[in-house]
Amino acid sequence: MWDWSELPTEIIHMISLRIDNPFDLIHFRSVCSWWRSSSLATFRPVPSHRCPLPADVGGCGDDCHILRTRVYLITSVSRDPPPRFWLFKLQEEENGAFALQCLFGSGTSSEFRCSYPSLSLDLLNSQVTELAQEHVACYTSWCDLFDEVGYPYKGVESIGYMQLDAENKEFMILGRLSFQGLGMYRSFEQRWTEIETTTPLFAHRITSFNGNFYVIDPAGVTLVVKPTLEVSSFQRSRPCDKTRRRWLVKSEDKLLLVEMCTKNRNEYVTPKLLAEKGWFEVSELNKERNDWIKVEDLGGRVLFLDYDCSLSCLPNQVPGFRPNSIIFMGIFGCYTNRHESFEVFEFGEQGFRSFGDIPEYIRLFPSPPWMFSNG
Repeated sequence: MWDWSELPTEIIHMISLRIDNPFDLIHFRSVCSWWRSSSLATFRPVPSHRCPLPADVGGCGDDCHILRTRVYLITSVSRDPPPRFWLFKLQEEENGAFALQCLFGSGTSSEFRCSYPSLSLDLLNSQVTELAQEHVACYTSWCDLFDEVGYPYKGVESIGYMQLDAENKEFMILGRLSFQGLGMYRSFEQRWTEIETTTPLFAHRITSFNGNFYVIDPAGVTLVVKPTLEVSSFQRSRPCDKTRRRWLVKSEDKLLLVEMCTKNRNEYVTPKLLAEKGWFEVSELNKERNDWIKVEDLGGRVLFLDYDCSLSCLPNQVPGFRPNSIIFMGIFGCYTNRHESFEVFEFGEQGFRSFGDIPEYIRLFPSPPWMFSNG
């Protein structure tokens, strides 16, 4: 049997260069002293991808770049003390540095000048799981809406992102950004191409899935954009006039359409009525039929709904969460550390409940606000 500890130094170092996750590098270096001495000493920051926009009327846009954020779950495997977990996001900034980010938000600890939480993690006795990634485009744009002279401002837009090679050097993104409709950037062309559609499109949610980009607009029309720039669209066979908000969520090998519903608009804009009468509907993409097929539950999984990054996990991955439930920031809530701002929908139950109404959820509330933790 091959002795992995005797791998040549060059191969070990080459492998360590390809590791793009700081936690994986720590585990890699912990295999043995030979691997530790032959690999990178610390994680090597990777500058963000750049995708310059066509210059606007103010000459802005050439600073457009992509920021990636990962959602991590760290679970201790020790039994004494009882297992603990941390659920948080790390954003890779433009210079390659890391910043903790609100789980239900886009602000980082560096932006708010908040100190990082003091944590001591024994990664040899912990399991680290990457649950999801999100990508946003950041750029300077020119605004002359309220001023004849105009002024520059920083724009941040959700995008669909597709990695094309193992080294993550080649990529494609789809987004609205400064375009009237949608634009696609392909790194091998180093330019943006505006996507032509038969009708004006306002992109409500964008994601990549199984080699295509999927966009859904406020009216529920789904646009499918292929890497070749070929475009098609469909509207589900089961229309719903009760939908108020939509999310696209990747769950294992499925793409889900998640919709918040109320019987009428008044129930949606009235906090008490929304909490009492609101519900969620979930549909699964059927690629062959170009349709969304309604499902009765989440197959035992838990969904976290955020504006830029929504994710799915098993309840046993995050101890304390109930199967077939949806965790989301209430539309009337704010990004504070009050558990009343977070709400829960459970299939089979009526209405939405705040974390404060579920005793076992209170202890899961993030403190500090950068993470969920039971520690």
